[in-house]
Amino acid sequence: MPVSAPPANVIELEDGYARAFVESLRVRSDHTARSYGFCIDRFLKAVDKPVAEVTIRDAARYLGTLEGLSPASKAHHISAVRSFLRFLQGQGIIPTTPLDVLRRPRVAITSMTRYLTQEEAEKLLAAAAGVSSSCYLSVAALLLTGLRVSELAQAQWRHLFRDPEGRLGLLVVGKGGKERVLKVRDDLFGLLCKQRTRTGLSTELDGKDKTPLVPSRRGQAYCPRSLHKLVAKAAKKADLKKDVSPHWLRHSFATLAALGGAPAFQLQQDLGHSRLETSQRYVHWATGLRDSAVDKLPIMLTKNSS
Repeated sequence: MPVSAPPANVIELEDGYARAFVESLRVRSDHTARSYGFCIDRFLKAVDKPVAEVTIRDAARYLGTLEGLSPASKAHHISAVRSFLRFLQGQGIIPTTPLDVLRRPRVAITSMTRYLTQEEAEKLLAAAAGVSSSCYLSVAALLLTGLRVSELAQAQWRHLFRDPEGRLGLLVVGKGGKERVLKVRDDLFGLLCKQRTRTGLSTELDGKDKTPLVPSRRGQAYCPRSLHKLVAKAAKKADLKKDVSPHWLRHSFATLAALGGAPAFQLQQDLGHSRLETSQRYVHWATGLRDSAVDKLPIMLTKNSS
């Protein structure tokens, strides 16, 4: 996972181009703007010179400062800096050469083991209910929608709608501002309404209501970090032997849906994957051991062996 970034007001980018770039990202996603701002700040401190003077040697030296980070974190830092350098290139500030040396490392696919079984998911929900109604709603919303934690934090009541046949849907603004819609189950909608009633908010669908989809007990929106803490509390109370996080719940949604028969193209639509290949992995992981070559082996172990 990308390294967490401090709040936006902690980072004060001195370079004007860096500030302009980060502000351009904020239009699409505050979370991305904060995260990229953190990475770019690290890059500028590493090269310690005006951006117009950045060279290939500077970029190579910067890569050395990333040693010790996980491949995923390193890839995130490099992506942020590459995007920033492309922005500078578009402004005519730097030539293209510094980009050539910044190559993303191969990131191992680990999500095949980062999911909860149905029994574990239900155990987590029961534990969350014992923490608070807000915790239960947050965990349920993540498990039953597959939303990214940043997407849930940004979701608003006005994003709920009924289709022409009366089914309830949610308009989701995902990575890069890409929109998608997903179906909301009646039981989840009931939980959303109960929480809004507790906080004094209307449960009528309203395309102008910008209050949070999942409000806190005070009726305010959760930030991604707060949602992480709620999931962590539930996981601790459930005594699960897994390092559960909101992204684990996204993987759990995809894996359990695939196990239930959801096709890859439907997972791609609901999860907002840019490539069908990413969604197909969940289908393979969920059902791949049902029929294996090992089942065809004629070798038998000796029953009396110690």
